[in-house]
Order: sequence, then structure tokens, then C-alpha cells
Amino acid sequence: AMWRRAVLELSRRPLGSRAAVAALLRPRPVLPTTAVVPAAASGTLRLDRRGFYSSKWQKRLGHLLESRRRPPVPIIPDKEVIENSTQIRPVKPVLGSKRTGVLAYKIGCMSLWDEWGEKHMVTVCQLDRLHVLQQLTIQRNGYEALQLGLGYRSTHRQHRSALGIYMKAGVGPKHHVCEFRISSDCMLPVGHQLSVRHFVPGQWVFCSGWSKAKGFQGPMKRWGFAGGTSDKLGNRQSHRSHGSMGQRGVSKVYKGKKAHGHMGPDPRCMNAQVFRIEAARNLLFLKGALPGYKGSVVKVSDARGKTALKNNHIRLPHPTFVPMPEVEYPVTIQMPPPERDPFLYPEQPLYQPGD
Repeated sequence: AMWRRAVLELSRRPLGSRAAVAALLRPRPVLPTTAVVPAAASGTLRLDRRGFYSSKWQKRLGHLLESRRRPPVPIIPDKEVIENSTQIRPVKPVLGSKRTGVLAYKIGCMSLWDEWGEKHMVTVCQLDRLHVLQQLTIQRNGYEALQLGLGYRSTHRQHRSALGIYMKAGVGPKHHVCEFRISSDCMLPVGHQLSVRHFVPGQWVFCSGWSKAKGFQGPMKRWGFAGGTSDKLGNRQSHRSHGSMGQRGVSKVYKGKKAHGHMGPDPRCMNAQVFRIEAARNLLFLKGALPGYKGSVVKVSDARGKTALKNNHIRLPHPTFVPMPEVEYPVTIQMPPPERDPFLYPEQPLYQPGD
């Protein structure tokens, strides 16, 4: 840089003496990092002080990678004492009692192991600030239900009518609002916050959500068709096609025929089993995969139909979990392991009789 500056200065002015050239090549004095350059020398008052980052590129990388930084690992206690701040009392369920469901965010998938060492694929869901917003009764609305609100959304993105509901309930603005049909004995007060203790590990639940958007897909991906054969068997350019579309005499394709087309987002529902709950962060671990992206909203309620018979041996809390005073509850609860060792396979002889 010094030689370049000297060449530029010599090219702009006529050739002078050797002293002028030496003066141009003489290095400039380096000021300390905390020195203030006078206004007469620089034209403006400037403070040459290095900031937190050693370079601007390090600062830019810090902003770009900020979303990838993981928060510190939280310290989860083993037990906790819960205070019952509401006037809810546990009730004995009768025939036809129906508890409310919950809304949850789908966090992602992971693997967990039970006491036998068997690996289970689970989906992690979080009940983020889930509050009861309204009570819908038969006298006023014609049916019995609870309106629940999940998460947080700024007040600038809310309607005035919704803001009035939040103010009456004494809760913050919600991101997602939904209703759940219940029975009269499972009614909850407005403003009550639901936790994952609403479910019992080991029970079966009914989950619903919207699947991912896949765009235009073929029949093999969309419906699981087997497809055609390879080129070695004489098949040509129809390896992933659906094959015949109908009868020859009718000469039409019936509505609803399984074929290629737009795939997702579609409403999907399935049964899942609660593998573990964690009350410190309101995390719900469900066995299996749930529909939707990470961060999407899913509905979780008690099992329905014949699947509900699998919960007959479990005492579910009605209308929801009600803590007892001065009782320590475990924070993390996992479903009991199976009584029989899943890896204890029956011994079979290498050779069968008659071989």
C-alpha cells in the first residue's frame, strides 16, 4: 500500500527531487487504538476504538448464525410442589364424561429408550401458554365446549373482538384458538392454564393436524402404488405410472380415482400413545409420527372409538389434573415398561426334526 500511494502521488505531480520521493515513502506514524485524531488533521472528530468484534465479518457471521445457536441446557428438577390456585375439584367420571383436548406445537422427533433398552421413535409437542378463554354452555350457545388459546401473537395482529376475550380471561394474546366439545362435569374455569399433567403416560390419545405440502406428486408417492416393472421385463417408459384407469366400455374416469395430483396439505388424524411427559417445560412425548411441519399446531385429545377401550385400566384425571397441597410430584414421568423382555426371543433349534 505504501508503494502504491507513492506511485499515485508521483503520477499526479511533476517529478521532483530525491528528498520528495523519500518523504512520500516514509511510513506514517501509527496512532494508538484509543487515541483521538484532531479535527484539523482528519476534518472530523473520529474515535479509533475497536469494538467487541475483531472484524466486521465476524460480526456479520454472528448475526447470520444467531438463529442456529442453541440455548443452554435447562436444569430440570426431579420433583416439584404445585399450588392449587383455582377452585377446581376432582370429580368421579360417569358414563358419557368427556374431557377437553389440548392444542400443542409440534417441536420435532427424537428417539427415547425404555428400561428394557428398546428404542422408541417419539414426537415432541409443547403446550405453550395454553389457557381456557371461554365457556360455551347449552343455555347460551346450544352446546357444551371450551375455547382454548395457544402460544402468543402480538396485539397488532389481533381483532378487537379477540382482544376483548383475552382481557376478560386475564391472559395474553394467543396465536391459535380452538374449541373442544366436553361434558358438563368436565367444565373448566376461564383463565385456567392446562399442563401436560392432563394426560397420563401410557394412555392412548387421538391426534389431528394438517400434513405437509408436497406439491404435484405421482401415484406411487401419493397413494403407494407398486408401479411398473423394469426394462429387463419389457416395460418401457412406464415404471412409475398407475396403469389402467378404468373400464373400456364406460369410457370415463370416476371421480375420486386414485391417481397423480396435488398432495397436501390435507387434514390427517391418527392414534398415538403417550410415552413421557415433562411438566417443567410442558413437553408431551408421543410415540410415532404426527402430521405437519415443525412448529405446526396439532390437536391432542383422549382416544375415541374402540381405541378408548385401551385406556380402561388407566385412571384419567377428571376434569383435569388437580394437585394436592404439600405433595411432591415428579416432573418427568414415563410410561411403565412391558412386563416381558422384548429381546427374550424363544430358543429354536438350528435343525428341525426330520432334517
